Amino acid sequence: MGPAPPTGDDRFDVVLCRHLVWTLPDPEAALREWAGRLRPSGRLVLVEGRWRETGHPYVEGAGSLPWNGGLGAADLAAAVRPLVADLRVEPLSDDTDLWGGPVHDERYAIIAHA
Repeated sequence: MGPAPPTGDDRFDVVLCRHLVWTLPDPEAALREWAGRLRPSGRLVLVEGRWRETGHPYVEGAGSLPWNGGLGAADLAAAVRPLVADLRVEPLSDDTDLWGGPVHDERYAIIAHA
């Protein structure tokens, strides 16, 4: 995953990630790291989506990323669920105020509790 965040052994009330996990070479390691940084009452909030449907390329070589193009809410929830006490998925695709208009891909938030 690369170097650990420069936060030492600090724990946090919230770890927030938006539109990032699909760009990581080892997203499962990142999820473990982030969940491990939560205080006992902390939350992990992931705003993500499945971008492949848009047809927009990311960067050259992105095809080798494990979650290139994003992944559906059910798949990301399955990856996060063993790391947390509970989680819920909030669908976001239909909320045009969030995106400036209609979107045609799956967008969602996962809110997980330590």
